[in-house]
Amino acid sequence: MNDEFCKVTRKKWIMRNKCMSNEQKKLHKDSPESAEVDEETFLRRLTTLRERMTDSEYFAQALVTLGEALIKLKTICQTRDNNPKRLVCFGIGSFTRSYQALHQLAFILCTQKHFSIKEAIFFDPVFRKCEKSILQRLDCLVMSDNCEAKYEADIQTLFYLPHCPNCLTNNLLWRNWRRKHLKNMILINNSFESLSCSKPERLLRLDSNYILDIMSYAVELPLEDDYEVNNVFNDLSVHIFPPANLPQEGSEIWQEKEPPAYKDVEMISAEDFAKLSIN
Repeated sequence: MNDEFCKVTRKKWIMRNKCMSNEQKKLHKDSPESAEVDEETFLRRLTTLRERMTDSEYFAQALVTLGEALIKLKTICQTRDNNPKRLVCFGIGSFTRSYQALHQLAFILCTQKHFSIKEAIFFDPVFRKCEKSILQRLDCLVMSDNCEAKYEADIQTLFYLPHCPNCLTNNLLWRNWRRKHLKNMILINNSFESLSCSKPERLLRLDSNYILDIMSYAVELPLEDDYEVNNVFNDLSVHIFPPANLPQEGSEIWQEKEPPAYKDVEMISAEDFAKLSIN
C-alpha cells in the first residue's frame, strides 16, 4: 500500500463514514491528519522500556517457558538448531497510542534480540505512518498488504499475536494446515485452553474451527502473568505442534479445505483495508 494519502471532500467522507464498520472508523481515525509523534523521543522511551523489560521477572520467566518449548521441539524433531529463524507479529496495535501495545512491542523486540532472530515482520491495519517508520528504523519489515494472518511458516517462525481476534489465529493455522508447516510454528497468543472454556463449541466453531481441531495435538505452555503493568500479558501461552503429536500424512484431518469465512468478527479484512487510503 503506498504512503500517499488521498484527500476526500467532507461530503464524500460523510457518505463513506456512514457505511463504515466500527473497525473501519478506528482505522480512519489513524490518518495522517492525526497528531504524529516525535520518533526520536519515542525511540528513547522504547529503549528505556526495553531495558526494564529485560530486567523484569516476567521476561525472565517467559524466556524459560520459550526455552522449554524449543527444547521439546528439538528433542522430538531431533534437529541441531531449533531456534526461530523469523519473527512475525500480527495485531499488536497502535503502540504509540496504547501502553499495552507499547509494552508488548518491547517484549517481542527483547525476545527477538535474545534469540538472535534476524528477520522480523510486523503488520497491523491500524499502524500509522510514524509507527511504520519506527519499526523500519528498528530494522523490522512492515507488510504493505493485509494477508489476514494467512502467513506460511516455511521456516522455524515465532508468531506473536497478543490478544488478537480468534479468527486471525484460525487463519494462520489454516494457511499452515500441513505437518511440515505446523512443526515450524512457535505461537504466542491467547490460550487455547482458556478459549475452549469460554463458550459453547457451536459458537467457537464460527471463528475458531482450526484452533479446536488442532488443540488436542498441540503442546501449550502458559506464560505466567506477573508483569508490573496490568492487562498487558494476561492469558497468553506458548503453543507448539511437535510432529510426533500430529496425525500422519494422508490422515483425513489434512484434507484440503476452503479458506475460512466469517460473519461479524472483530477483524479488518483485506478487502476493507484495501478500500481505505490510510498511512
